[in-house]
Amino acid sequence: MSSVIEESKNGAESAVLALHKQFLDADQPSADLLPFNKKALDIFESLKFPHRKHEMYTFVNTKGLADTSFSLKTENSVQNSFVKQHVYAGCERSHLTFVDGALCPELSDATALGTSVKIGSLIEAVKDESFKNILQKSIEQENDVFASINSAFMKQGIMVKVSRDKQVEVPLQILNVSSGGDSGPVMTVPRAYIHLEPLSELKLIVKYVGDGSNYFVNSVQDMVIEDNATLTHIQIEADSKDAWNFSKNRIFLKRDSKYLGYQTVSGTRLVRNHNEVWLNEPGAEMELNGVSVLEEDEQSHQFVRVHHEVENCTSHQYFKNIINDRARASFDGTVVVNKGAQLTNSDQLINNLMLSDEGHADCKPNLMIFADDVKCAHGATVGQLDDDQLFYLKTRGLSEPIAKEILTRSFARSIVQKIPFEPVVKELDETLLKKLEANNE
Repeated sequence: MSSVIEESKNGAESAVLALHKQFLDADQPSADLLPFNKKALDIFESLKFPHRKHEMYTFVNTKGLADTSFSLKTENSVQNSFVKQHVYAGCERSHLTFVDGALCPELSDATALGTSVKIGSLIEAVKDESFKNILQKSIEQENDVFASINSAFMKQGIMVKVSRDKQVEVPLQILNVSSGGDSGPVMTVPRAYIHLEPLSELKLIVKYVGDGSNYFVNSVQDMVIEDNATLTHIQIEADSKDAWNFSKNRIFLKRDSKYLGYQTVSGTRLVRNHNEVWLNEPGAEMELNGVSVLEEDEQSHQFVRVHHEVENCTSHQYFKNIINDRARASFDGTVVVNKGAQLTNSDQLINNLMLSDEGHADCKPNLMIFADDVKCAHGATVGQLDDDQLFYLKTRGLSEPIAKEILTRSFARSIVQKIPFEPVVKELDETLLKKLEANNE
């Protein structure tokens, strides 16, 4: 069942406030999370939905999303056979399945992780004063209105903690399944907190899929990576064609820690990934790679903020978009090198491949440098397939559609093949190939 409201005459914000009142009355959120829900709603009211000139939404038109009257899913039904289709080889006994934002233990199996990884609910986690302070600070300092909505409607969530000096051999997959809304659009709010203690390692795969349509996934992930720890984070968007998917990843890096991020977008109505990274202690390193393959009216938008807070830290960003038909992609990324962050090494590169005259790509790489001994660079390109390369392949007997397919596939593969988990690479290669074949027929 779903509980549906109509947008009031006072606008989109009033609709959210009314839905939140219904959430408090009908869904009876946990007493432990209730103070966070209420505080997040206050933040939402102060932030409001973004206007056209909002600096965080320069290239993203959210009016249609904000004006949609969503309901909250209260009953979930997904078959185990569907889940098995989307659990990667090697993760059969190390996966957690969320259905419409709620963890389903009966569809999950984490037995292969052993005692090295502790998995618990946020409801239990907030009883610890230190974590309670972390969550409270995160909500109070929120700068993204959609992430504040996630916190306002947060009913549960998970905490994953990797113990000190533990290198987890099997990947952990988090599968987010949306069952959609039969009687109208629904919103779900998955929430996860990932904590790697010193000298630990984890490979985390987060996949979004739809077993229905007409839904909005609005997820938030907080990740703390302590001294000499390494988190490999693979995020795959494979939603239904008419879905909205917004995610916010907050990453905090300590001394000599490492974050390796890979994000892929197969395309849907509107995807927006918001990544904020803080390199807080010397020796911290982050790498963020992304690839999108878009057609028809699909949209993919990346908003990235990287904060170099101290000296001797490194950050690399590399994104590629393939854009066909009337699709849109954007990248808005800023690297902030704060005062005292000497010997910073940072670069950004965004490449857009346009397969039609109607597609649209926006790029806004930016550097804000307040230190004088740094090595920083950024660049962006928007172009079409190389005529000389096409001509060369055609002289070797290939038809023009096949030659285009080879070139576009090669363009995407340079990112996909960097992903350090073969089952994901294989799936994405097949998914991208299918879309690119359709593009070039």
